[in-house]
Amino acid sequence: MKHGLAVFFFVPVGAACFDSHAQTSPAAMCYAPVQPPAAFNQLNSKDPAIRISSDNVNLSGNQTAEFTGNVEISYRDTLLIAPKANFSSSQQTVLAAGGIEYFNSSIQVSGSEFSADLINDKASLNDANYRFLEQAGRGHAAELTATEQLLTLDSALFTTCPVDDNSWALHASEIRIEEGEGWGEARNAVFKIKDIPVFYLPYLTFPVNENRRSGLLLPKISNSQRLGLDLEQPYYLNLAENYDMTLTPRYMSKRGAQLKSEFRYLTEQHRGNLQLEYLHSDDDKPSDFGSRYLGHISHLSDFTSEIRGYIDFTDVSDDAYLTELGSDYSNQSDTQLLRQAALSYYGTQVHSHLKVQGFEVLGNYNNAYSTLPELSLSSAKPHSLLPNVNFNWQAQYAHFENSTAQISNADRLHIEPGIEIPFITPALELTAQASLMYTYYQQDFDDSSIDHISSSVTRTIPKVRLHSRINFEREYDWFGEPALHTFEPQIQYLYIPYRDQSNIGLYDTTRLQDDYYGLFRENRYSGLDRINEANQITVGWTTRFYDNIDNELFRFSLGQIFFLSDPKPQPDKTDIVDDLTSTESMLAAEMIWHWFSKWYFSTAAQYDIDSDQLMKSNASLDYRGSGKSLFQLNHRYSRAVSGQEIQQMGVLGTMPVSDSWQLVGTYYRDVTNNRMIDASFGVQYESCCWAVRLVARRQVLTDLELPVDAINGTSRLDSSIGLQFVLKGFGDSAGFGVTDMLSNGIFSYRKPYLLTN
Repeated sequence: MKHGLAVFFFVPVGAACFDSHAQTSPAAMCYAPVQPPAAFNQLNSKDPAIRISSDNVNLSGNQTAEFTGNVEISYRDTLLIAPKANFSSSQQTVLAAGGIEYFNSSIQVSGSEFSADLINDKASLNDANYRFLEQAGRGHAAELTATEQLLTLDSALFTTCPVDDNSWALHASEIRIEEGEGWGEARNAVFKIKDIPVFYLPYLTFPVNENRRSGLLLPKISNSQRLGLDLEQPYYLNLAENYDMTLTPRYMSKRGAQLKSEFRYLTEQHRGNLQLEYLHSDDDKPSDFGSRYLGHISHLSDFTSEIRGYIDFTDVSDDAYLTELGSDYSNQSDTQLLRQAALSYYGTQVHSHLKVQGFEVLGNYNNAYSTLPELSLSSAKPHSLLPNVNFNWQAQYAHFENSTAQISNADRLHIEPGIEIPFITPALELTAQASLMYTYYQQDFDDSSIDHISSSVTRTIPKVRLHSRINFEREYDWFGEPALHTFEPQIQYLYIPYRDQSNIGLYDTTRLQDDYYGLFRENRYSGLDRINEANQITVGWTTRFYDNIDNELFRFSLGQIFFLSDPKPQPDKTDIVDDLTSTESMLAAEMIWHWFSKWYFSTAAQYDIDSDQLMKSNASLDYRGSGKSLFQLNHRYSRAVSGQEIQQMGVLGTMPVSDSWQLVGTYYRDVTNNRMIDASFGVQYESCCWAVRLVARRQVLTDLELPVDAINGTSRLDSSIGLQFVLKGFGDSAGFGVTDMLSNGIFSYRKPYLLTN
């Protein structure tokens, strides 16, 4: 019966008009549960018939029917209950009065009168009160009127607060929703807090589905010593189905007006975004300082299933832009910006990777080399020469440029064929590898003071690696609970003969970290400009405990390098190679212990036995009671970071004072220099329908003008205070969780096991 559909059309649309705003937290936390009538549980969503049942029915000349007593009108998965209802066959109308109740899977509506004009597909419900069942949200309308294409609510109200709670509500003289448009319109909208009008909007639009539309987004307000009052008002532009733009005017009382923009696009083969931030004149700088800007592009292309390309480029007007103005696309403590573009091919026989790469170095640091370009080739899979004997190869060409360095240009060609003999079973792994590394350099320099550098260098180094690993496991009793205990010893022999490499510049090479897994690396440098000498055996083992559902309860790893012959020192004394060529025997250990249901302990250390020195260490004690209760005590130490000793200790945590109130705090201290580097304290109140947060923070400002050897000197501190207010059901409340408050400082909260990041 086609005309009957209008009777049940208006309520599902009415539910959708606030669906995208209502929160997904369980409504039962704030609302008393609703028990639908027994008839609702018997409905069939695939039944197209309109069914009417009642205690009594009175027919009048086959033209009208009057239903009285427990009237139930059902259609598919919707149910309308009324004390009485009338149906006119000649006028094709339905009337119901005396306390209307409507149910579907997501909403309950009650009203005083219901009428439907089946000829014109029009229905209305007077004095309607609605409530969502699966999320927070309720409201009232003096009259709901629905046609096949339009829903109108007169004198409407919406809030996510429970019944009898008037913390906030949106009132509108009229709300109109057109079917298929995806947007609703509210006229004469008034936001009220505690029945007090806060602001008025003559016209307001809101989404009723996932469709996008141009309009204002929620503003951002903060205050700090560095920027003063900081106000941002984003405006969203829905330009097309697959691309859009956000323009954000920003006002900083100490800096002036800035415009921020973001453009996003998406096609079947390409996706990316473009950002531009522009400040014409900084009021806190001299008049001749000039404009300030940040530009960023991120692009990814999947041309075919085998060919992929990407671009990542960021540029700023001056080194202090990030530390002074901040940005959504880079961290305030960043000291370099990546600029890279690449094109990759993943074939069945060959993988290739062509890229150009550079870095914009911020502050008082040496400029890095740009790779213009780098082409890498490698075998896509091992080639079988004999049974269990595989051949693989890799090659690379790179051209480096740095106009400020003593070596302004360099070309590098590297070829490395290798043979591998693997033997792998579930219990035992044994791999034998041998390769020959050939590298050719062509270096251009004009500085006679670097006479140890040669313009043309050829380096040929063989490499032999033997690696074995055994996996043992047994059933075990873990504090009275059944567990699985594993023991995984491994041993590696690595031989790389000594070569004098002092006549080669350093272009993309730096020292890698000697953690437990790093002990088993073939090269302790990144890049190819330095290949360490090795005649060594690395021994290590890992033991683990798993519970009966395979959760890891405990893990401990210990490893050490034993030098069979002392490495010879390289003639050049750079920061990168100075302490590696000594006869150090590195001992590395890591431990993770989930020692109670909510407690975690993790630690790692790297110790040089020969020099009897602790090189690096970190430790963390974590308690994760719930989403609103956590605690972390952490410590980090490094003997040499840019030539400086670093030792830091931090404590952070959050504690619920009551069901609605939450306290959060962080404190990080530089133990080496006996100073505070980051601290914050916040308080948050959250109810079922609104939340407010107040956070005060004080932290060290990054000073890029300081020399590298003076990074531990006196630094400026910045204090800020922020107030955030959220009306649940309007605006995005994402990022209002506890961990979000702990992630806005210099040191963000990290879950257990991630402290080495």
